[in-house]
Amino acid sequence: MADRTFEMELDRLFSESPVLPDAEVFAMRVTERLDRGWTFRRLLIGGLGLAGGLIGAGQILGSGVLTRLDAITAQSNALVRSGVAQLPAARSVTDLLSAGASIDGQILWMSAALAALAVGLFVTRAIREI
Repeated sequence: MADRTFEMELDRLFSESPVLPDAEVFAMRVTERLDRGWTFRRLLIGGLGLAGGLIGAGQILGSGVLTRLDAITAQSNALVRSGVAQLPAARSVTDLLSAGASIDGQILWMSAALAALAVGLFVTRAIREI
């Protein structure tokens, strides 16, 4: 049978953490870091995200994806129009599909609207933090 007093003493020693001489200074530093505002970090992350989005948008516009997408849309509209033109009830559907052929301007406006929304959300959050 094992000695129970040794086990109890060992449990007591490990359950109580020793007090370090710089415990108060350490706790104060941690509290300062936790209380510090995240404003600079948010601005940095938002600025880098905006720069990355602009670079990505520039790459997409420079690669000619929108012109290729417009060409593919025109081809698919022509195929749909020729295939569905035989059905009299589907002519109105063909007209609706061919009306949305110019998609490049819509993409740019949608991107601008989403960027404005992101800026608005960022400003609202910043105002709430102050």
